[in-house]
Amino acid sequence: MRNTLRGGEATARLLAPGASLWFLGIGGVGTSSLARIARLRGFSVAGEDRRTSVAASFSGTGISVFPEGTPLPAGVFAVIYTAAAPPDHPTVGEAARRGIPLISRSDFLAYLMRESPIRVTVAGSHGKTTVTAMLDAIFLRASLSPTTVSGGTLSGGGTFRVGGGGVFLSEACEYTDSFLSLSPTHAVLLNLELDHTDYFPDFAALSRSAMRYLSGAGVRIVSPSLLPLAGAGDVLTFSSRDRRADLFAEGVGESEGKTEAELVFRGTTAGKLILPVPGRHNLENALAAILAAESVGVPIPLAASALSDVSLPDRRLTLRGRWGGALWYDDYAHHPSEIASSLSALRPLCRGSLSVAFQSHTYSRTRAELNGFASVLRAADRVLVLPIFPARETDNLGVSNESLARAIGCKATAIPDFGRAASELEKAARPGDVIVVMGAGDVNELFNYLGSSDGNA
Repeated sequence: MRNTLRGGEATARLLAPGASLWFLGIGGVGTSSLARIARLRGFSVAGEDRRTSVAASFSGTGISVFPEGTPLPAGVFAVIYTAAAPPDHPTVGEAARRGIPLISRSDFLAYLMRESPIRVTVAGSHGKTTVTAMLDAIFLRASLSPTTVSGGTLSGGGTFRVGGGGVFLSEACEYTDSFLSLSPTHAVLLNLELDHTDYFPDFAALSRSAMRYLSGAGVRIVSPSLLPLAGAGDVLTFSSRDRRADLFAEGVGESEGKTEAELVFRGTTAGKLILPVPGRHNLENALAAILAAESVGVPIPLAASALSDVSLPDRRLTLRGRWGGALWYDDYAHHPSEIASSLSALRPLCRGSLSVAFQSHTYSRTRAELNGFASVLRAADRVLVLPIFPARETDNLGVSNESLARAIGCKATAIPDFGRAASELEKAARPGDVIVVMGAGDVNELFNYLGSSDGNA
């Protein structure tokens, strides 16, 4: 469904304190967090989800969870939905018939954010969750007590944090223009590449939305390549390659899975950064987080020190263990650029072969990016291509894992299921090899099929 795009203030006029809210797809990462925050703010909260296992995760929260398709109870004041909900969903139709307001998840997030004087949002085609986690860690170290909403795990566990109210930090998703509901005081835009082709017809349309997202913020933090979208006013830039950026990283080095660099802020050395993770993309993410923190008053040395032991969200080049003598990583990459960055970061850690078990995410993305996927996956020595994860889509648009494997070429094999992929990779694994399980769907379930562990790394 499309977003309502009312914004926080208009949404506030729809809601009454303590009202009964119903969350559609309440088990989703972002929706679950908002439901829990709503309960903590005094709303009566319930919801539905197609996965029956979701109910157990809400035990003790005062939130009731019902099977998908449960009729809306009497007294429901508003229904909160995600953009992934189909417009013909029975609950959507029932709410419309009964005159119950439908509020998009992004508008409800904007409502929760609106009273915080500092509102930091992180947008971009890649890296949103990682930078949000980094900023959350920095704000905690700086004793700013943030309220944070993330698409991945934060330091200390969980996908959200309720703080003192002065700082609200959140991801800002571009899908169906969700980020246009928000009213950030500080807007971060990490990068921009055409994605979500089921909504954005071309890069120009995405760029126009990104420009509108940035235009509403008093402070904008962008990479130098995005300056044309940022407009005039208070614009800050970060880069590990462009010395003209406000925050620049020089002397970049990687060893033993760590990344080190000297930080230069507006021509003056501002301290050393030591990241406990590899990859130039993670360095760029760290620079964005440090610069965003500086823009709200956190000293750069303090921000850098907070990242020296930062825990990245789950499935961001996460080392799962050692099987068959090989190191096995789990990674969320699902766009060609993300895949290229992850494989580039893993190659220096590999003394043998680099293998990938890849699950593409959605048919529309696979069709639009088929050649891009094929090109970047050829950087691996072996690729097992699993069936496409459809997410919200039902039309396969004529693409499959077989068509992607053919596009990659002789290095690739289409594999029908996780069990077969795990068995083939484990049998071929040798000491010094690196294997990465990659994709944004349920591909990480492949690890459940590994049966001959020789100890975790």
